[in-house]
Amino acid sequence: MTEKIENQIMDLSIQEESIAYKKVQLTDLSKDFIGQKICTFGWVITCRTTKAGMFIDLYCGFKTIKCLYPREFEHKSISKWTSLTIYGEVKENYKHSKDSSEFEVHIDRMEIFGGKQSPPFPINNETLPFVKLEKGHLNLRTEERIFFLKARSCLMRHFRDFYYKNNYIEITPPTIVKTQVEGGSTLFNLKYYGSDAYLTQSSQLYLETVVPVTQKAYCIMPSYRAEKSNTTRHLSEYTHVEAELADLNFSDLLDSIEKLVSYVISKFYEEMRKDILILNPNFEFLKVVEKPFKRIRYTDAIEFLRNMKYLKEDGTEFVCGDDIPDAGERFLVEKYGEGLPVFLTHFPVSFKPFYMRKEDEDNTFTESCDLLFPGIGEILGGSMRCEKHSELIEGFKREKIDTENYFWYTDLLLYGPFRHGGYGLGFERLLMGLMRWESVNKACLYPRFLTRCAP
Repeated sequence: MTEKIENQIMDLSIQEESIAYKKVQLTDLSKDFIGQKICTFGWVITCRTTKAGMFIDLYCGFKTIKCLYPREFEHKSISKWTSLTIYGEVKENYKHSKDSSEFEVHIDRMEIFGGKQSPPFPINNETLPFVKLEKGHLNLRTEERIFFLKARSCLMRHFRDFYYKNNYIEITPPTIVKTQVEGGSTLFNLKYYGSDAYLTQSSQLYLETVVPVTQKAYCIMPSYRAEKSNTTRHLSEYTHVEAELADLNFSDLLDSIEKLVSYVISKFYEEMRKDILILNPNFEFLKVVEKPFKRIRYTDAIEFLRNMKYLKEDGTEFVCGDDIPDAGERFLVEKYGEGLPVFLTHFPVSFKPFYMRKEDEDNTFTESCDLLFPGIGEILGGSMRCEKHSELIEGFKREKIDTENYFWYTDLLLYGPFRHGGYGLGFERLLMGLMRWESVNKACLYPRFLTRCAP
């Protein structure tokens, strides 16, 4: 009975003591709290014991603080990633070295919630890529992946900022569909209550239905491609930034794309510059927005490759009708674009899907474009859309597509057809290019590709 009362008294004294400490989110701590008693929560990144006591780096929400747990206090068993609440006083850090923080927390006591067990092995720059993917949930706690989370969120926000400032309406189209956009061979099939359906390749067709009402619409949604491409640039599920615009011509469309891409790049580098240089002091920022993007027709690009003696993989010259591979795209950016993005335009009708508008001067070519990016190749595809019902039906026949499931799309060209165009951008490819990452996997939380569907 006496022991029970003593424990209750001890609990009350701890509660009273805790009241004296101001609860502060770790992310809000700054030198303004110097001299104050605070209570905060976080996870241990590193801890080391010296004669002075235990030095702890505690992090939460993209911020790390330095703490000292004096040696005279009871020794605590903690390790990397232990979660704990600390009570202590914020004091000025008198070291004033280049890497030191302006303040540190001298801990009076701490409460350990869990995680006393150390990770089975360190995850760092030396860890194999396969292991980083397999242990992605733990890899997220490394400095590199903490940066990734912040960078991806930053870039996404600037896309939405651009669209908001330019009066676009955001929509959320369905991702389970009955239609194809980029060819049946890359569709993921599924059974939908007994009938056949697919995971969407693109939200474009649904965006087009909205444009007669909104004039400008966009979505940032997942798209799926069942491409058996095991490369550093391909994903089976990726974030697709898509937009459709009404009442414009092809030149206007290219201008709007360039305006978008230039905006998000400049804002991204401006906001993330400090974080990037902390991670990589020698990072070379791409100077992709200093000049207008160059534009070159497909036929002229083929001629340029021939003149530059750039050959296909089989050692032969490029001719009209050849697809330009990603290596050729990067060559065009480097040589023709002088290291800046390039619009590759006016592809042959045979290259492109049924919905693309044919060029007025030569109906064997389309008003289409790919945006080629330094170090990557294609990051965006766009076009003016077909506005004649008869041409659209002809496109379906050319690709041997049954129009039954597209009745709602073909109706658009019966009731108030209009001049419009749009595009789709691979978000992860752009982030990969901006950060000069060697693989698009680094731009994903948990990438999905040919050999991976977990975690």
